[in-house]
Amino acid sequence: MRLAVAGLLGAVVVGVAVMTAQLGDPAGGGEDRFAAPPVKDCSRPYADTSPWNTPIPTSAQYMPDGADRVRTIDGLLTSDPTQYTYPVYEVDRRTRRVDVRFDGRFSHVSDNNRRLELIDGGTVRMPIPADAEAAAGSDAQIIVIDRETGEEWGAWRLRRMGDGWRMENGYRYNVRWSGVPPRDEGGNPFGSRGAGVPYLAGLVRPCEIERGRIEHALAFAYDWPTAEYVYPASKSDGASDDPRGLAEGTRLQLDPELDSDDLEGFGCLGPCAVIARALQRYGMYVIDNAGRPKIMLEYHATAGWPAGIDAMTVTPLPLSSFRVLEPARPGD
Repeated sequence: MRLAVAGLLGAVVVGVAVMTAQLGDPAGGGEDRFAAPPVKDCSRPYADTSPWNTPIPTSAQYMPDGADRVRTIDGLLTSDPTQYTYPVYEVDRRTRRVDVRFDGRFSHVSDNNRRLELIDGGTVRMPIPADAEAAAGSDAQIIVIDRETGEEWGAWRLRRMGDGWRMENGYRYNVRWSGVPPRDEGGNPFGSRGAGVPYLAGLVRPCEIERGRIEHALAFAYDWPTAEYVYPASKSDGASDDPRGLAEGTRLQLDPELDSDDLEGFGCLGPCAVIARALQRYGMYVIDNAGRPKIMLEYHATAGWPAGIDAMTVTPLPLSSFRVLEPARPGD
């Protein structure tokens, strides 16, 4: 899967009605009508104990060959919110539910993050705002969040078809869970994103930049991760056979010894500095295969990013200043 970066406040899902082979309607039918969008929420998704929300401890162990591994990342660090990233829509019970045909696979997580059902081909009933549009780029992704229920929906290659919608793959998750979906009974992983994690995980949003604080790890993608994966990833879409390459799920940390003067010396100011502090405290996880090294910012159409937040926002940060943490295990 190819991606890039984008941003905005609050997003999307309504946990209501999954109309597909064996998917029920736990939230009831609801009214199929349009309504004004709910107030956007800047709270971070997933449980406080989630690997996405756990700060890197001072006792963290680093890979001894981490510098060599970082050198396999070719190019400058980027942050393009205009394509191959995620628009985020907030919905509530008033949002119209629509039938969305999926041609590939739908990942339905339930039972408090204990059960995954993978469904091949069918129709799911999703709360999609009337003015919603997928991100530019062939991935054409979207995130929808319902803060009342915690439901998070994601779609890949979403497109309008007449008066309806169609997507290749999609999922249903919940922002109150760990951000690490389970496997199904056959051991198969959660679908969609390369590393098998929800789209919202690690996304930088405007409200976080505005308040000057990001309280979670960030999502990072680059063009040559390996086919291996480590926790919290459950799969990989990488293809590199370089033994020094980074497995999806690998966590990197910006040197925590760098101070404000160091960042300013790099030319990392304003939004870049906010992101840098999060990279020092929480780090970033390799989550996908991309056309260039990039930190994921919410899609500009929903984020409304001001001038100065673009593909080059984080470019002042030298990749040589990143460390590679030893792979984590569940519970670490």
